[in-house]
Formats: sequence, C-alpha cells, structure tokens
Amino acid sequence: MASVFTYDPDPPRVASPWLQGSDLDSANAESPSDVASLSARPHAQSAVPVTRLRAEPQEGPVEYKLHLLLRPRRKFRSTSTGTHISGSRHAKFGSSNSSRAVSEPMVEMSLSSGAGTPPAASTQQTRQHRLEQLTTQLLWRLQQSSPHHSSSATNTILPSLPEALTELRAPQQPAKLLHGLEESQGALYELGVSDDGTLVGLAEDELLESLNNLRAMAACLGCSVEVLRQEVVGECEWIEEVVQGPTQRRIRRSGKLVVAEALVKPLLHLKTHGLEGQEAEPSGKTVEASQSDAKDLGPATEQLRITLTGPTMSGKSSLLGTLTTSTLDNGRGKSRLSMLKHRHEITSGITSSVTQEIVGYRDIEDGKIEIINYATENIASWIDVHFAASGNRLVLVSDSAGHPRYRRTTVRGLVGWAPHWTLLCVPADDAEDTAGKSGSTHASQRNLGPAVSDLDLSSAQLDLCLKLNLPLVVVITKLDLASRSGLKQSLTKVLDALKAAGKKPAILANSAGAVSEADLQVTEAAQIESAYNTSLPLLNDALATVPIVLISAVQGTGIQSLHALLHELPLPEQPRAATDSSGVVFHIEDVYSKPVEVDGVIVSGRLWAGQLAVGDSVVLGPFSGHESLEDSEDSDEKPARRSSNHLPTSRSFPGALRESHLAPRFFQLPDQEWRRVKLTSIRNLRFPVHSLLPGQVGTVALMLEDVDGKASSAAALARLRKGMILASVQPLSTRTFVAEFEREGLEALAIGSHVVVYIASVRASAKVVSARAPDLPKESRQIFGGDSNGDGPFALDDLEQSLDGKRESVAGSLTAATILVTFSFDSSKEFVMAGDQVLVMPGGGPGLYGGHERGEKGVAGLEGFVGKVTRIHG
Repeated sequence: MASVFTYDPDPPRVASPWLQGSDLDSANAESPSDVASLSARPHAQSAVPVTRLRAEPQEGPVEYKLHLLLRPRRKFRSTSTGTHISGSRHAKFGSSNSSRAVSEPMVEMSLSSGAGTPPAASTQQTRQHRLEQLTTQLLWRLQQSSPHHSSSATNTILPSLPEALTELRAPQQPAKLLHGLEESQGALYELGVSDDGTLVGLAEDELLESLNNLRAMAACLGCSVEVLRQEVVGECEWIEEVVQGPTQRRIRRSGKLVVAEALVKPLLHLKTHGLEGQEAEPSGKTVEASQSDAKDLGPATEQLRITLTGPTMSGKSSLLGTLTTSTLDNGRGKSRLSMLKHRHEITSGITSSVTQEIVGYRDIEDGKIEIINYATENIASWIDVHFAASGNRLVLVSDSAGHPRYRRTTVRGLVGWAPHWTLLCVPADDAEDTAGKSGSTHASQRNLGPAVSDLDLSSAQLDLCLKLNLPLVVVITKLDLASRSGLKQSLTKVLDALKAAGKKPAILANSAGAVSEADLQVTEAAQIESAYNTSLPLLNDALATVPIVLISAVQGTGIQSLHALLHELPLPEQPRAATDSSGVVFHIEDVYSKPVEVDGVIVSGRLWAGQLAVGDSVVLGPFSGHESLEDSEDSDEKPARRSSNHLPTSRSFPGALRESHLAPRFFQLPDQEWRRVKLTSIRNLRFPVHSLLPGQVGTVALMLEDVDGKASSAAALARLRKGMILASVQPLSTRTFVAEFEREGLEALAIGSHVVVYIASVRASAKVVSARAPDLPKESRQIFGGDSNGDGPFALDDLEQSLDGKRESVAGSLTAATILVTFSFDSSKEFVMAGDQVLVMPGGGPGLYGGHERGEKGVAGLEGFVGKVTRIHG
C-alpha cells in the first residue's frame, strides 16, 4: 500500500547563489541566506559588483538561463561581458573564466548559436515546441523543491499553453494550480547567467521579454513570478535597421546588459488583481474569473465515503480486496492479503486496524461503467485512480475490525469518520454450522474462544448501526457456503431487525451465470439500472430504505451489483450548520509519525465546517494539562514511552521549571490551552490539493507558530492526540456536557458509573454525574449531591465510597420519555458542539471475559446508548 506521505530527508533548498559569497570571484562578503530574505528588498543592488556566480547545480530548484526568448537574439556589435556559449559548463565540472575581449564576428557567431535558441528561420511550431520545453523544465524545477514527494499519474498532460507568438502575453489570471505543486517551495531563475556562473547579461528589452515569457509559463502552471534582483553587469552595442519614410537606415544603438533573479512560486490564494506587471480589467471580468476559479478549488469528482463493518470472520477484508483488486478469493483470504497491515492479521485472520482504499468509476459506452482499481491498466496508486476517475465518482472504502476486542476501531469507523454509507457484512452461513468448509464462519469463530463464539455478533453490529441511525446497506457475504435454508434463516434475522426498526428492505437481484475476474472490471447497463431503481427512494430519505446485496468473493456473485450500487448511492447533503458556518472545524482522527528532522506533524481527519487552505493560520487544541496516553482497552498501539530528558522540578516550587513556563503562548482562556499552527500542505485522499472543502476527509501537515526553537516545537507536538480539532478561532472546550437520551433501555446506565463516550473524533472516559427529566425544575435536577461539574464538596468520589458500590439506575426514578444525563470527562477537556450525536458505551469494568495470560485482553460488548448533546459547560 502506498503511504500517505513520503519525505526527502534532505530536500534541495531554494537558495540564491548571489548570497553565497564564499565561492564568488568577487570579495562580496554577504552571508549565505535563503530567498525569503530577498523578498523584502526586490530589485536589490549589490554594494560590491559581482562578476561571477557559483556554477549552476545540475539538480535542485535553481535554474541558470541565458535567456527565455522564443526568437533569435539580436547580433551585438560589441559587449563588455564577452561571449559565452550556454551549456558549456556545469557545477560538477567546475568553473572556467570566459574571455572579456573578443572580435565582433566571434560574438555574433556565439550568440546566434546559443543552446536552445531557435534559428532565424524559426517557425511557429518551433517556437511552440521551445515554449513547451521551457515549461516542462520549469515544472521539473518546481517539483525539485517539494519536501513531500507526490506521485504523478502516467498520463499527466501539461496544461494548455498560450499561443507562442513573437511577443507572448501573460494571461490576466493564472490557471488552476497544477496538482502536485501545492507543496513546492518554488523555483529560482537566474536570467542572463551562463551555466558556469558568468554574468553575460541581456539587453533590457530582451530581459523584459524573457520575464514576460516566464510569467506566461508560470501562469499555465498556476504560479506567480516575483523579481527579486536586477543587476547591471555591462554595456552593449548593436546595429538596428530603422525605416524612416521611403528610406531604410542603419542606426548604431547602445544599452546596458542586465541580469535578473526571479522566484516562481505556487499561487495558493487566488487574488482579484492580475499578475505582476499586468493591470486588472476594469470591467470586472477579472473578479468574476477569480470567483469562478474559487468554486473550482474543490474536485469535480464525487467522493463517497463507505465504512465496512460486521462481525469478525464475516469476510469484510476479503470483500475489500475483491473490490479494489478484482481478485476472486480462494476461501482462505487470498484477496485480502494486500489489504492487511500487520503480520498478526495475516496469520490470525483478525483485522485489528483500519484499512482504507479507493475505487473509481468511469462511464463508458452503452451505459456501462468501468471499475477503476489496481487491476485497471496503468493504475498503481491512488493518484492514478484520481486521474482515471476524474469527473465521475470516487469511493473511499474503510475496513474495520469485527472482533469485540477491537470495538474502539469499529466504533471510530462508524462515528469518527462520519461515513456517508455503512456496509454491514453479515455472513450467509451465520445461522447454520458449516464446519468442514473452507472459510466457515462458525468454525473460525470457535477458534477465537467460547466468549466470542457464543455471541451473536451479527445482531450486535446491526443493532449498533440501527441505534446510530446510519444510512445502511446490508451485504450478505459467503453466499457460496450457505445452504438455501441457512441463507433463509440469516435473511430472516436481518429482515426482522429492520422491520422492528421501521426500515424497508430492498434486495438487489444478481445476474445469472459464472463470473470471472475479467468481468469484475465492468458493470453492465442492466445492473446499473437495477441499482438506480433501488437508490431512487434514497434520494428523499436515505434512512427509510436499506438495500441488501448478496455476494460471494469466491465465485464473484453479486460483486458487480455491489459496484453498481456504490456508483448510484446518493451523497447526503452537508448539514446546513456546516455550510453556513464561517468558522473552520477540522476533527483530527489520526496522527502520523515521520522523521525527526522534518519540522511539523501530519494529521488526518474530517473537515466539518469552513474551508482549509495551504498557508492558513489556525488554532490546534484542546491540549490536555498533562501528557495523556491512548486510553484504549483494545488498542494495538503501544503508548509512547516518556522521555527521560525532562527538566528537574523544584521542591519549594514544583511547577517552576515546567515546560509550560518556558514555552511562550498566545492569550489563553482560563483552563484552556490552544496552539497556533500553520498549514504547510494538504492532501485529499492522498491527492495534493491546496484547499479542503466541508465534508471532505484529508491529511494536513502542520507547523507550530507560537514556539521558539525546534525542541520546544517537538515537545508541544508530542502531546498531539486524536480527538483534537483545528479551528479558525479559539473555541471553548468543556469538561462537562449534557446529552438527551430516550428513556427506554437506560436502566443499565447508573449514576456514578464510568463510561466511554464517542462524539465525532472524541473518544474519552467520562463519569455519569446526574440525570433529570427535561421538564423538571432546576432545584430537582440532581438525583445525587454535588455540582454539575462533579467538583463540589460532596462530589461523586466521596459518594461512591458511601454507596459501597451500589448505584441507582439513571432511569430508575424517572418516567419521562427522554432523560437529560450530565457527563464529566475524566482526564481532560474536549471540544464538543451542541447537536452532536453521542454514543455512550459501558467501560471501566471487567469485560465479557478476563484475559489471564500476558497480553490477553478482555472483551467488551457493543451495547451502547445513543443520544444528542444539548448543552455544554465551560
């Protein structure tokens, strides 16, 4: 599987050769620096004349160009800088001195035969060809300065170039930034400089034309040009033919030879004005074009998020492997091998981590749909799938664990990532014993122990999905193993549960006949029409109808029908609160590791509201008051070991030498800790983009802005955890919140008990503080003593000791239809919004069975209570 990010350990830096004084022929003593220091002083003039630069490096973002003309250079009568043939020297060959006094014929011969310069009889096609070569070279230089290597599709086509006229005009507005350049630090062009560093110079009109051509090339790639330096390096003379009336005269002219330094950088934020040196149109067309371009920042391709859930050994990973590789399974997990991340998953057959893959769809002739996956020609990565499915539909499929031991992974896939649709996999042989057959569900579950084999995991998963009220699709797997009676029993169990929940089932019919792996690359028009008719009622109400698909990953039955359904399932509308909100809320679901020498950190998650763009400055938090470990009873990840390089504490004042007193922070609310960060790159489904839109999931690279020093930044980022958010303004985090639940079924929830709370990306332990009916007066809200925060003098910690472990049920003394329950987070404050759905699951006690062996974990059930957050406290 391709990684989300890969890094160059030592990416080339965009550094000006003018500031590397130790290697210059002149005595210029300027210290080495980068291009950022030059941007504040454009058109800088050196105090001491520089006669030569360090020779051009063959690799990196710095490019020496004698000129960028699309026509032959004029023939000079004399030049004070002498002659030089471009391309004669490179850095690895060293540098050589060029002559200063040459004869006029030699000057004319050398300048007219410069490398890359078209001959005098150049045609329009030749000029266009040179322009394409120069643009390709610019693209390559821009990619050299990108610290994050992004894959490129094999069929990448350069953007359409402007017509290569004698005088090329840069467009008023740049094109959309070419994908993959969002992370580039830019390219530096030295115009009028030969490869060995000699300052040959250009006439002023030739320099202006070269800069104009550079702006045109940069605009095609979505970049801008900033002139950092212009230096006069010599004098020149030439003969110019001038027509005056009926006569033609030869006039001797003279001018200056100038070199220039220009920085080409990605234009991440569109502006209403034109490029440098161009004026905006007064008619307002430029503003309209900018607004239309801003609408095009999001991908035209539909993106559907799917989560695969279901009991262990139900064939989820095998189904994902068949969908993404068009490989039929052999009954022993052949198709899922490329989907698994850990060795123990391959040996045991139990998925313990979240695997994500994408599948694309593309319309072809006769109403058929082509499936774009790893079995498609020229598809080797997610980037290739993006290009091949452009303008159609992409489906992000997330696998999840089915074993109750890994319920955290299961629930995070259903709640945290907020999938558009959930595919519940139920094995067809779930209601019968198919021992002796390869891949039998019951035989596999018996190997996991009596505690798991005695559970009805399918019903537990289905009940959880129905409680969460998720848009649901039921996939009956392992159709090849079940008998007719066994399949009927499994379907009956599912249909009865759907009927009890008020859902209407819709079973998709499968086409008859054998299915080969080649057939899995195309979905027929009849299957598309059947899936369309099934999905039609879902447009009005995605929760009322539950499609049911019967499949077999071994025989290939139903795989094409499932592809057709994934192509036709409607995308739910984004919540109005998310689209109307002007603030940014990005829920962090994962934190990635990377080399220590690379600054910043990488997180992934879902953008609930607002829009994120590269270069934005946002706040990150809430940070906990202490270094928190992953509170997971089922996590495979080992908690990071605390570093021993902490500062000693003082006995007289224990907090005097803590890091919080050393690291500067901006204004904080009481008991609130947020840090300001800058977004350095964004990827949407591993595709480099410069903005993320509401409802999309993506990966974001961050760098802290409010710390001094790399060590302080690393210490702060080490406290980054799942459940935090990125926001445009500092929001209010909370320790206590109130949620409303249906009274039915709350008898198992007791006052004072500890539970695990899932809200968006937040997963945290909490305590049940109190419960009341919605219509009760304020004086009678609390069933037990203590304030709403659980911090009063008669808090629950003291109360639990007096109760001797006896707690009253939340619904024991209340008869209202709904109950308001107050929770308090145990470890730290979290960001919670009113209206969020909350899932409360029992935690903190013994599991269904306790593990006595070292490394063995107890199993907790999937029973939970679903409600809605109604109120938050600071």
